[in-house]
Amino acid sequence: MWSLCAQFCSRVQVCKSINFIAWNKTCQINDAEPVGNDCALLESVGNSFVAASSLPKELAGPCKDHDCKVNEVCSPQSPTYTCVPLLVVFTERRTREGCLVSQFKETGQSTSYDCTKKYVCKAGAGVDGIKELRNMFHTDKEREPFWWVNLGQVYKVQKVVSTNRIDRYGGRLTKMLIHVGTSLDTSQMELCGQFIGSAVTGQVIVTPCNTLPEGHIVKLTSVNTAPQMFHLAEVEVFGF
Repeated sequence: MWSLCAQFCSRVQVCKSINFIAWNKTCQINDAEPVGNDCALLESVGNSFVAASSLPKELAGPCKDHDCKVNEVCSPQSPTYTCVPLLVVFTERRTREGCLVSQFKETGQSTSYDCTKKYVCKAGAGVDGIKELRNMFHTDKEREPFWWVNLGQVYKVQKVVSTNRIDRYGGRLTKMLIHVGTSLDTSQMELCGQFIGSAVTGQVIVTPCNTLPEGHIVKLTSVNTAPQMFHLAEVEVFGF
């Protein structure tokens, strides 16, 4: 997250400084370099304030010596660059529709559950395109059971659409975190978003990834106060 913010700041002249908030891994991009204050930084380990003038130009790649206007973003186009209006950049990122990139990909889950023969409840059921009463991934009872899909290559993830279990027990899902990265270590992944329930049976949960996190692993974790099962009928990851 910090690296992405620093790169963005080094490519936009209107960005003069960055606050990095450690506890929620977010950045505040400022249009000035304040003197003698912390810009409302919360007191927790890892917070930092950096002036854009102190950032190494190498972060910007081909854009390190760009002459784009204040309201433009320098877009690296090796070996040179182009200047794109700032509004166009943000509009494109927020409205561009990604492709479904998760179907039939490799999957896994934290634990297995032995379903009766009339049910399909393996990890792969989460990306098989089947949204039916007895088809889902299904873990055993855990405090934080999880499920993951390997997209096969790195994507910028735009959103994740989760279809809750369709037949019953939809209320078991009370909080869900979605992370994107290159490993299953949550501490090394970026948070796409979260759902706070309780959910209902058959509910379709759309989680936008506003920061467009990059990675080939998408991990969904059900967070519970007591051990609980985690089951969804389908998970659809959209990216580009």
